[in-house]
Amino acid sequence: MAGPDYSLKDLRALDALLRDRHVSQAANRLGMSQPAMSMTLKRLREVFDDPLLIRQGNKHVLTDVARGLHERVQILIREMEGLVDDSGGFDPLRSRRTFTLILTDYIDAILIPSLQQRFRDLAPEVRLRIVGPDPFRLARVFGEGSVDLTVSYFPDAPGDLISRRMFSDRMVCLARRGNPAISGDLTLAGFCNLDHVAIEPAEATMYRAVLDESLAKLNLVRRVAISKPDFVGVPFLLERSDLVATMPERLARLFTAKFDLVTFSPPMDLPPLDIQMMWHKSTHLSPAHVWLRDQVIQVCRQQSPGTEAD
Repeated sequence: MAGPDYSLKDLRALDALLRDRHVSQAANRLGMSQPAMSMTLKRLREVFDDPLLIRQGNKHVLTDVARGLHERVQILIREMEGLVDDSGGFDPLRSRRTFTLILTDYIDAILIPSLQQRFRDLAPEVRLRIVGPDPFRLARVFGEGSVDLTVSYFPDAPGDLISRRMFSDRMVCLARRGNPAISGDLTLAGFCNLDHVAIEPAEATMYRAVLDESLAKLNLVRRVAISKPDFVGVPFLLERSDLVATMPERLARLFTAKFDLVTFSPPMDLPPLDIQMMWHKSTHLSPAHVWLRDQVIQVCRQQSPGTEAD
């Protein structure tokens, strides 16, 4: 943004307008009045010599200029927040920064509810932004500073990321209660012949590979009926079919508590899932990032008292 009169507050307002595409919603997001946000939008339009938001039917859409600005604005906000927080030490009670985490829905489901509770008590103005995995751009997004942290099973993490083991999980199988396919003793050949749901987040194969690579060592292949990018729809699918799925046990427990599903062990030994927290080396000593990582560690320790984060 041009000129000395534009501040972090203006950047946050622009970010909110570009996110919500609505003056009143953007104002609510930042706790501003609608007239104040309207005046800010007017000023921003003058700065960029562009309307930024234009009405299309009963909604607003971003102009080409606005779409080009959004990612750059987010990076600038993060850089300015980092300068403010790190210059005088990070004060979670007063900070209004946003932390961006890359998570699969598996880790999201088991981590974020407890992490958000800690944020509510310790850092009420700090926001969490969760984005999906993009294994082909992982190093780039961390290098650009657009992501703060990831917690994941990622056996081949880029070398410029620092990692710390959080906990171990194991793969179990999940099916509807009464599924005839899993009645009696299930042989390995019979298991392979079941109709499986395979999970491949963002075209990555890390969860699927745990099972398929173990089978490949035995010259076996399972029959995959459906491949999905996430776990969230799996229990709905299993409950109404004879499909089976193999997934991390912690997530399977959440599903069996809400759906009429049962878990069973696959008829073979599978390697454990060592879940890692990873961050870029450039943020290793940042007080804000040290605080964020400590919150994740505390949540993992609370959830796994017998397997503390290393």
